[in-house]
Parts: sequence; structure tokens; C-alpha cells
Amino acid sequence: MTETRDVIVTTGDINRQYKVLGPVYFQISNKGLFSNQLSKLKKQYKEELARLRKEGQIVKEKADWGFLYGEWSAGQSDFDRAFYIAVEELKKRAAMLNADAVISMRQDIDLDTTHFQFFYLQMYGTAIKFS
Repeated sequence: MTETRDVIVTTGDINRQYKVLGPVYFQISNKGLFSNQLSKLKKQYKEELARLRKEGQIVKEKADWGFLYGEWSAGQSDFDRAFYIAVEELKKRAAMLNADAVISMRQDIDLDTTHFQFFYLQMYGTAIKFS
């Protein structure tokens, strides 16, 4: 099986011969007041996220005080963490297919502003194996 650190993820194509293995998909959300999928995965990726924060690649987490004036935010400081986690999880799914790369990666972020503001991040692409 391919190691996840060896899987390339790109929003474009790769100028190399390859075989298409199939689509890969991952979805993450911060929905849930006390526990949610994102907070669980942030614990799993704690060391990597700390390294990225130290390198300035993701913003420092900060408290959201919007609730004081009646507004719950979507946790915008979590978008970059969710993106990193989603890419890593996409790599895991590609590695399960023994893929070398994920091409044409796309993402979609949806906001749920009904009562509290939550976000949903869907990420997908095409897993490929180099010929």
C-alpha cells in the first residue's frame, strides 16, 4: 500500500502517463456544540497542526466572541485546519487504492446559518496510479 506522505494532491492534471483508479472523497464539518468531527480530527492531527502554525502556514486559533452580541460564527479560524485535515484524509483514501496521486482536487464549503453557523467542507478528486 502507498504511504500517505507519498501521495501527491493537485488541483490540476499531471503531465505523466497514469491509470485512473476512481474518485476519492472526504467531508468534514464543525457541526456540534460540544463535540464534532473537526474537533476529533484536530486532536488526531495535533502535532502536524502545531508545526504548521509555528511555520505560519495556518492562523493561530482564537476565541470567537460573536456570541456576546448574538451571533455564532462558523469558526473561520478552523477553515485552514479543516482544509489541511481534509487533504490528509483524501490522501489516506487514495493510499487505500494504492494511488500515487489525486488529480483535479476540488473543494466546496457550505455554511449552515440557520441557528448557529456551521460549515461543511467537501473535498474530492480522482485517484490515479502512474504507468
